[in-house]
Amino acid sequence: MFEETGLLFADLSPQQARDAWAALRQGPRFDELLEPLRPRLIASALRPWSRWVTPTLSSVGRKRFDTRFFIATVPPGQHPGHDEHEATESLWLTPRTALRQYWDGLIELAPPQIMSLTHLARHASVASVFAAAAARTPPCIRPEPRDADGLRVLCYPGDPWHSQQEQMLPGPTRLTWRNKRFEPDAGLAILLGD
Repeated sequence: MFEETGLLFADLSPQQARDAWAALRQGPRFDELLEPLRPRLIASALRPWSRWVTPTLSSVGRKRFDTRFFIATVPPGQHPGHDEHEATESLWLTPRTALRQYWDGLIELAPPQIMSLTHLARHASVASVFAAAAARTPPCIRPEPRDADGLRVLCYPGDPWHSQQEQMLPGPTRLTWRNKRFEPDAGLAILLGD
């Protein structure tokens, strides 16, 4: 988070966080950079949200991953940006706005982003998201790809074509590659929860 956005969950002032992010460009490791400041990192500010494991046979490319998604609020006085190296653009949107922009072709999203934003779009406030995260174990989502009528389909838990019958996320249980993007059969409304 710190490397790519400049957000630092630590007991430092916003100016110290900005200065540390600028110094990071000079090449020190994270621990070397923070050693002189002796901050207390506040890892508890990050709450587990979900875990995603790509299918054994990748659906889009050859890359596979096993990653965890977290939720957090921006530390007071800090402002996220992008590092101009790994991330050359940044855009901060509500989940519903991001899904609408994806649907309108203004931004690109990968299937885990689509499904995570769909889940987050069901919440009216940050407090609601944090309450939901505290009330459950983060789900581990393992999409299962399938070809149907010449189209690539990603099935999620709860879908009739998925080996796990219990639905773990709200919204669609499958996304189909059509119109040069992944989309649910029920359209934008199911993503937004309308």
